[in-house]
Amino acid sequence: MKPVARIDAVLRQGVEAGDMPGVVALAATHAGPLYAGAVGLAPDTVFRIASMTKIVTCVAAMQLVERGKLELEGPMPAIDPALASPQVLEGFDAAGSPRLRPARRPITLRHLLTHTAGFCYET
Repeated sequence: MKPVARIDAVLRQGVEAGDMPGVVALAATHAGPLYAGAVGLAPDTVFRIASMTKIVTCVAAMQLVERGKLELEGPMPAIDPALASPQVLEGFDAAGSPRLRPARRPITLRHLLTHTAGFCYET
C-alpha cells in the first residue's frame, strides 16, 4: 500500500471508529504539500482549532529557529520587552501578600515552548 493510501486508511479508520467526527490533514515542506486529505470533512472546511494555538505557535517558532531567525536559548526580552524582568514567587508574608524576587536567569524561547518559564494559569 502506498504511503498516501496508508495515511488515508488511518484517517478513515479513526473517523469510522468514532474517535473523531472528521479530520483534515496536511503535511508539507518548503517545496509544497506532500500529503493533503480529508475524511468526514471537505479539505476546505472552516472549523475552530480550539486549544491548538499553542501547537501552531510552537511550530511557527521552531520554523524560525530552523531558519536562524530565533534562538532556543536566546533571552526573550529581545522579542518581548515585557519579559525583561521576570519575578519569581518565593512565598507569602503574614498578611498574605506575595513575596517576589528577581529571576536568576532570563526567560528563553525554550522555557516558553516547554512551559517551564514559570507562568501559571488562573483556574
